[in-house]
Amino acid sequence: MTSQSTHFVSYKQRHCTDIFCLILFIIFIIIYGFISLLAITQGNPRSLIQPSDSLGNICGQNEFDSKPYQLYFDISKCLTDGGLGFVCPTTKLCVNSCPKQYSHYQSLQTIEKAGYLSKNYTRQQLICMYGFNPINDNRTIIELVNNGLCAPYTIESEPFLGRCLPSIFINLFDYEQHQTLQTNISIEQINTNMFGINSISDVGRVILADLDRIKESLALFILVACILTLLYMFAVKQFTRIIVILTIILFLVILFLCSLFCWYTIYTGRDLVYEYSTVARIVNDFIKLRTIYKVFGCITTFLFFLSLFIICTLFDRIRLSIILIDQGTRAVFSVLSTIIWSPLIIIIYFLLILCIIYIEMCLSTVGKPIFRLIDNNQTIPCLPNINSTECVFQQEYGYDSLVLNGTDPITRNIIEYLVDNKTYLKWFNIFAFIWLSTFLFAFEEIVLAGVFSNYYWSKEHLTISCPLIYSICIIIRYHLGSIAFGSLLISTLRFIRIILDYISQKCSNIHRNIIIEFISKCFSCFLWLFEKFLKFLNKNSYILIASHGYSFCKATRKAFFYIINNCLRFAILIHLTECILFCGIIIICTCNTYLFYQYLQWTDEYDQLILRWIPIVIILLITYLITSLFFSVYDMAIKTLFICFLQDLDENDGSIQRPYVMNNELLCLVHKTNIVEKK
Repeated sequence: MTSQSTHFVSYKQRHCTDIFCLILFIIFIIIYGFISLLAITQGNPRSLIQPSDSLGNICGQNEFDSKPYQLYFDISKCLTDGGLGFVCPTTKLCVNSCPKQYSHYQSLQTIEKAGYLSKNYTRQQLICMYGFNPINDNRTIIELVNNGLCAPYTIESEPFLGRCLPSIFINLFDYEQHQTLQTNISIEQINTNMFGINSISDVGRVILADLDRIKESLALFILVACILTLLYMFAVKQFTRIIVILTIILFLVILFLCSLFCWYTIYTGRDLVYEYSTVARIVNDFIKLRTIYKVFGCITTFLFFLSLFIICTLFDRIRLSIILIDQGTRAVFSVLSTIIWSPLIIIIYFLLILCIIYIEMCLSTVGKPIFRLIDNNQTIPCLPNINSTECVFQQEYGYDSLVLNGTDPITRNIIEYLVDNKTYLKWFNIFAFIWLSTFLFAFEEIVLAGVFSNYYWSKEHLTISCPLIYSICIIIRYHLGSIAFGSLLISTLRFIRIILDYISQKCSNIHRNIIIEFISKCFSCFLWLFEKFLKFLNKNSYILIASHGYSFCKATRKAFFYIINNCLRFAILIHLTECILFCGIIIICTCNTYLFYQYLQWTDEYDQLILRWIPIVIILLITYLITSLFFSVYDMAIKTLFICFLQDLDENDGSIQRPYVMNNELLCLVHKTNIVEKK
């Protein structure tokens, strides 16, 4: 009779786990949903999207038809005083054109007081509230600014999405300007005369121009990256040992060539990158390329010899890693739907981010802008009017007795609650994002673990027609509480780290104490390490939950037991397989980047680029992200099969009553056999 303890537990044999945590998670979702609904009904996120003034008027509409642009009185507050919100706590006006020069109220006051320029000229430089003429006012410019009637400064700005923003930022996205740059400046002139780049905005403009020039090629090689990844996975399935060995050899060759190039360049002094790369010449002005070559050469040389040492000393472990990769590949290809599972989770994750951002925008815009009348250095609540210059802006969004006049009691109480607790609710929104995102990725892992553990314990012959759907149904029906438990632990630690970093940053702005800052960094580092350990332990716990239906605590205890008893084998094999998979990622990235470079040369697009290495680096990064996404399924398959393998070794002995489930290849490698019952 075969032991049932080490077989995949079917749907009907399971029971709900960690019900208390599931109830807690449901209560949290209900509370968060209720608060979000209140924020959505009372918030006004359109005011953050559409250009509008502090009175709530939409720029470019109705009586402001001739004033289509939004101007911030003090745009620096958008970066410093915004806190956790999206709202910029400064007066906003609708203007007919953006400022074209820099001016500061203190400088204007000095010029006016000294009599260098007339009062009419200096005050014409000011931008003030609607209907207010500073020329006819006897107060000083400083008093006008302090009373909130005029902007403290103006800077050269250009409209972007209806808002007056500093020109240095707008130039990054100014398509017409970079088209002018393309037509008026030749590539030879750009490469010889500081490449036509005089500022950061020029660099951004040139990069966007280059990417726009080869956007079809970029799209093509993003598709090629997906195809190469799938071809590599298929090749590993068919010729595991050969492909893995070739991957390791190619990885060593890449390290050796990189190291050789760095030391050759340092020794001969001839820098081919500097001669043909615009980026290299720019970088060389800030960090000498010789220093970069020394650092990069030392790193690649060290990694090359370290890799050789690992291969020579851990040859048997590499054999076991190859078998695990082979089994992982077979498991993935036996359930091909798992390949699209991770991209689907990423899409849901991005939708979650958009939802959280929208709720944050609603929380930031609950209530209405607050205005006060300044009388004898006292502020009195008032209702704003475009013809009134005494009732000035004080606070972006809030409430007072005047604002809420005529509001029904329920709505009034809701607005008061949301505004009074706005800071706490924003922190709650951040925690919700952390917990929900952690829960989402834990759900991804446990579903994959259910598929691959089913594959292992069924001896590679899945009897279920849709293993991924079957695993999803099991997890949703029985184990959401366990996911909530594990994700809550991770989320709490991460949230504590964020709060500590926030407090540390605020304290450092006030008074910097090296000892307190050091202790804070050490504690934050400890929490980070503990969080990583919990994530590692949770992933292995999810495997046991998915395969055997354990509760979270029982699965964690068993997983910890397996890791401790096989710590050396676990550390070496798991990290070794991760390194081999990483080598595969590097090979695919290198191949796709090289093909992209050759394609640009073949189509003559490479010679048309200004910063030629930027598109190549971008395609390299995109390829890395794509391959990492696909290989994360590989990684989960290997970890699942390895935990099942350790459990198989621990709970079975090869007898007729308790035979090993692992295949003959693994049995031979660990020197185990199954006793066959004689007929």
